[in-house]
Amino acid sequence: MTLQLIINNSKINKRKNPITCRANCELFDSITNECGVHDIHDPDNPKIASRCGDIIFKEENEDQDITPWERPLEYEFYNEEFENEDEMDEVFNEFKGEPISSEDSTYPLQPDVPAKRDDALWYVAPNEEFGCWIVNKSPQKFLSVSDISKAKQGWNEKVYKSPYPLHDHNSSLPLSSRMVWYVDSEGYGQYALLCAGKISMISHPRPSNWME
Repeated sequence: MTLQLIINNSKINKRKNPITCRANCELFDSITNECGVHDIHDPDNPKIASRCGDIIFKEENEDQDITPWERPLEYEFYNEEFENEDEMDEVFNEFKGEPISSEDSTYPLQPDVPAKRDDALWYVAPNEEFGCWIVNKSPQKFLSVSDISKAKQGWNEKVYKSPYPLHDHNSSLPLSSRMVWYVDSEGYGQYALLCAGKISMISHPRPSNWME
């Protein structure tokens, strides 16, 4: 079973043409001036779009000033973590959860939801622009690196050897406190989703034919 989860990850404050529901999302109906999923009162407000986890970019806007590091992540179930259907149900129930408002959020300095596992540590980027959990399964000792160009690359441009992330996950607010920088046994890190104490979804599974 594969699940693809598209996350709004636009850096709206740094764009000449900020992403909005009306201008950029396929779910917005220009005739009724309503979103097909949510009750939105201000579809031209970029902050609304930045907090939405359901935005689907219109085809003509797919390449709108979005660098590879800002593009939406796609997640697949990390099936090794699930032992039965009850665990999968728990993940879905927690993932739906209660909505988090920007007024009540403590992100990125503190997570809005707990990790529910002992080996997860909360990390805040030096510039305090983003945060995430870190789960490190590698026995290796890492050399500190300051940017992605100096890190050893893996099978994807967003997969590299580093004990902490060197790029922002750019997730919507409801997902930001569930993001985890997951470092595998060989030292390669990438973003995944942490839910119900499980590494439940992973963005770039290792290809079976990939060799270091």
